[in-house]
Amino acid sequence: MEAPRTKRALVIGARGMLGAATVRAFAGAGWAVRSGARRPGPGQVELDLDQPAAVAAALQERELVINTVPHPALLPERHVLEHGGTLINVSGLPVASGRALRAVAAGATGTVLMNAGLAPGVTSVVAADMLRLHPDAEELEIVFTVSISASRGPASVQFLHRGLTGLACHRTILVPLPKPFGKRLCVGFGEQDEGWLGGVAEGRVVRSYICIADPEAHARLLAANWAGSMSTVSTSLIDSRQPRLGGGVSHEPVAHWVAAVRHGRRLIARTVECRGDTVHAAKSAVAFADALLAHRPQRGCFGPEEIFTLRDVESKLRAAGITIFTHATRSFEP
Repeated sequence: MEAPRTKRALVIGARGMLGAATVRAFAGAGWAVRSGARRPGPGQVELDLDQPAAVAAALQERELVINTVPHPALLPERHVLEHGGTLINVSGLPVASGRALRAVAAGATGTVLMNAGLAPGVTSVVAADMLRLHPDAEELEIVFTVSISASRGPASVQFLHRGLTGLACHRTILVPLPKPFGKRLCVGFGEQDEGWLGGVAEGRVVRSYICIADPEAHARLLAANWAGSMSTVSTSLIDSRQPRLGGGVSHEPVAHWVAAVRHGRRLIARTVECRGDTVHAAKSAVAFADALLAHRPQRGCFGPEEIFTLRDVESKLRAAGITIFTHATRSFEP
């Protein structure tokens, strides 16, 4: 009997909060992990994303690459597409970055999976599954829940700030979120990034919103929106938070909402629930990585919803502490 082949991974941005959580998640799942960083610590690989030669030297075709750094040049992704291998990006880059990669992916020899974390990522797979169940849906609602007390790094702050400041005044919608959030008036978010679902949405409207778990902070968010001052909102509302000393990343409640809508009526709604956004973004990447090993995807640049069905990854997500709940239709009523 042939011995099992060791699963090997290189995590880019390993000294960042998401990167460090990703290293732990892959190592805990039995992967042999190399850690890459611009300023490496002991035992880490030097990998400066501003240096094409350094990127090319660090990447190995037989090693899965996980990029946690939202670097606009996308050098690792371009290298994999041209020279082969597999890469998963969990950094939450703007949709335009994925479009740029797709534009150069013709004739690719490698596979790149973009926006493959918890949200976007797992939420995208859930949304695609709902559209398969309800092909008559005209619209998708996606609500990201965040906590001001959660540990997060600068990249996460940039992602949230970009989504909040894209417009001076966002649309709002009342959403019956599960406990501990409850029924909330949620604020439009990242309208410029509606293309997260790519071709899977097939021309449907995709509307994203945000809900801050902390009531006082959410009230300040709503006030800024009503005042038409969202384009100048400070990052202090969702500023970076370092983990408590010796405590690792935070384990705040998370309940990302996804609903399919027709004629203003919610046909089906689900929440992606866990405790700790950062740690479960990393665990989501592990679930996608393990599924990739079994699927042998075609070469090119894709979103996770284009390669996987919910059935492909749901058991892996559940084992990682990520549960997907379908809500009773009565919970949709105002």
